[in-house]
Amino acid sequence: MTDKPSVVVLGGGTGTFMMLQALRRLPLNLTAVLTMVDDGGSNRVLRDEFGLLPTSGVSQCMVALSDETTLLRELFNYRYHQGNGLTGMRFGNLFLAALTDILGSQKKAIEEAQRILKVRGKILPVSYDDVRLVATYEDGSQVVGEHEIDEPKHDGRLRITDLKTEPQAQICSEAKEAITSADFIIIGPGDFYTNTAANFVVEGVNQALKSSPAKKIFVSNLMTKYGDTFGFTLTTFLNEIDKYYGLGGLDYVIVNNNLNYPQAALDLYQNQNSLPVEDDITGENYQNVKILRGDLFGGTVYQKDQADKLDRSILRHDPVKFANFFEANFLAK
Repeated sequence: MTDKPSVVVLGGGTGTFMMLQALRRLPLNLTAVLTMVDDGGSNRVLRDEFGLLPTSGVSQCMVALSDETTLLRELFNYRYHQGNGLTGMRFGNLFLAALTDILGSQKKAIEEAQRILKVRGKILPVSYDDVRLVATYEDGSQVVGEHEIDEPKHDGRLRITDLKTEPQAQICSEAKEAITSADFIIIGPGDFYTNTAANFVVEGVNQALKSSPAKKIFVSNLMTKYGDTFGFTLTTFLNEIDKYYGLGGLDYVIVNNNLNYPQAALDLYQNQNSLPVEDDITGENYQNVKILRGDLFGGTVYQKDQADKLDRSILRHDPVKFANFFEANFLAK
């Protein structure tokens, strides 16, 4: 390829942040298309008190792709650890809220913040519609709100049987254009229902994906999650993708095969009813989807900011290993 390939990372949260950290090391035109349903932590404040769409994922991805080397980048990622109402809030969210007030548009604020931070690539909300995520469970109960789904007060072993937004969200034109013109689209990793399937249930996303000539790649999570993917194996993930998107729309699945996770981290996960995702697929193909396996874990255990009130993944894909793996399998051909 003479031109830089265009890569869209479709998701949200920590998984997308890690993907962008990895892929920015390669000669690519990067675009992050992000869910906009988060309503926990500082995003709850943005939605309830400012009437804004959630921007934690947006600001986090700006930091991942920023070429700004001064204190500004560090400041944007700073999380307040004291102050009534400020504890746990990231400065980047307040910055975007102020910029929205000045410019009169959240869309303009996101664009201007990318310019200020010298972001290498684009960061786009999948939709600008103000919606809530609604999950229906196998016992017939419903939960409204991304945070209530993500950190359940109900029995987190229950399977989600249906997911939707209320009201129905519509894909924005910029996200649609990015998806339909991409060379590669990476889906995941991340909380499956609130960061992955949450994009599929936005009207227009699946149509854009299916009309795009891009190679579609699903990156499997390292761990299951209580309340989201309790007891999931790799096959379960792919069956759920088939339900919300269509397995025939995928070309590749990337799976980490280095399971040498630190025991202390596994103990913490076990206390949260989470286990390593079992690769229960035999061979290199699953219903015409190519399974690519590699050593994608670097041994690092993520240390959460003490001011952060939300649960975070502490075992993550290694950015350097993932970049090398992606280059060897998709760019060096």
